[in-house]
Amino acid sequence: MIPQLQREAPVASTASAPQWSLATRIGFRFVFSYFILYLGPGAVGALGLRDRIITTPYRELWVAIWHRVVPWVGESILRLKGDFREIPNGSGDQLYDYILVLCILVLAIVVTVVWSWLDRRRSNYERLYAWLRLLMRLSIAAPMIGYGVNKLFQAQFPEPQLVRLIDPLGQTSPMGLLWTFMGLSRAYSFFGGFGETLAGVLILVPQLTTLASLITIGVMSNVLMLNLCYDVPRKIYSIHIILIASFLLLPDLRRLANIFVFNRPTEPARRAPLFTSKEWNSYALIFQIGFGVLAIALASYQARLDEIQAATHVGPAFRGIWYVDDFVLDNVPHPPLLTDKERWQHLVLDTPEVINLQMMDNTLQQYALRLDEQRDTLRFADWGSPRWKGDFTIDSSQPDRMTLTGQLDDRPLVVHLRRMDLSDPNKFLLINRGFHWVNPFTYRR
Repeated sequence: MIPQLQREAPVASTASAPQWSLATRIGFRFVFSYFILYLGPGAVGALGLRDRIITTPYRELWVAIWHRVVPWVGESILRLKGDFREIPNGSGDQLYDYILVLCILVLAIVVTVVWSWLDRRRSNYERLYAWLRLLMRLSIAAPMIGYGVNKLFQAQFPEPQLVRLIDPLGQTSPMGLLWTFMGLSRAYSFFGGFGETLAGVLILVPQLTTLASLITIGVMSNVLMLNLCYDVPRKIYSIHIILIASFLLLPDLRRLANIFVFNRPTEPARRAPLFTSKEWNSYALIFQIGFGVLAIALASYQARLDEIQAATHVGPAFRGIWYVDDFVLDNVPHPPLLTDKERWQHLVLDTPEVINLQMMDNTLQQYALRLDEQRDTLRFADWGSPRWKGDFTIDSSQPDRMTLTGQLDDRPLVVHLRRMDLSDPNKFLLINRGFHWVNPFTYRR
């Protein structure tokens, strides 16, 4: 805790500046060093900003240094085995990331020791602390607004794809299950997004930092538990957001305890401003508000594009889960036997780029799709084996019936399909059960 900061005057002279304790000064130096190194000149490792849209020579040098240091530490110091590369595949919990955080922690300790020796006569860091709080608030506001708006627009958790309705539950990954139930409940996803967006907006207002930090800790604690319990690779990132919000809340713990625990009166918080000039402090406030407006605008624009993309489907004449009635391969009919490794059980057409085939043993195979709805042609190919492909013409003259005639890996194939009724609660209870205020009995199937 930093008790001295609670009694800071808005503008303190050198003579009246408070004397921080040795522990407070050392703690501040460590937190400042760790946070600056963690944020870095371009968000490396587990920071979430993996695309690195803004590129500078300094950032590239910073990244290049860590790409050499982290593998060396993992192999030579920690004696670990594994992939020490930083691969931008969406995971923020790679082995590289954990080693990187450890390296930053050690480096921050070294910087703290050197800083404490060189600057041992300084009595406090009031002004630098004010700037650190500003940078921390901005670093929280951006992801909270970004993730929150994505949920408000149903971009992060879109409606589950049709293939999820026939995917056996036991073959679903924990993260896939999380994305399914979050996308299925539009209200719950919106509720979570509202909390994140609210925290991100409020934390941009200096006077509301305490309230925003409390909301952030509450919301992100739930996110962290989801990440931990459903194996979502954002554990490092969510932990750091909670730590930053906790640090912002630290000077107010005594005041909060007086109100909520001891039932005592408390004084208003007083903190050093960024500048000695009121005019410049007004400019700083305008900047923070502008930052929030820009963050909301950019996040909303991107979220809307992602929402549109996620909601883009093939035409209604072809979209659906198609049950395979007849499967004739090499002019030989294949009855629906569970031991048949070549016969399809279901064909799923949903998004324009992907086709899903469910085999007789319930396993799912996904291929790149090219569907020409005007010419009634369907082609798909295996990403891992470009020579393997399917090329068919479509006969959809009968309602909810479809016949594919063509070649599968240069073998003649004719498939007769029947579209399944998605509104049938006996087959698709998940999307048809709905919400009930009144439940005469527990229905947990």
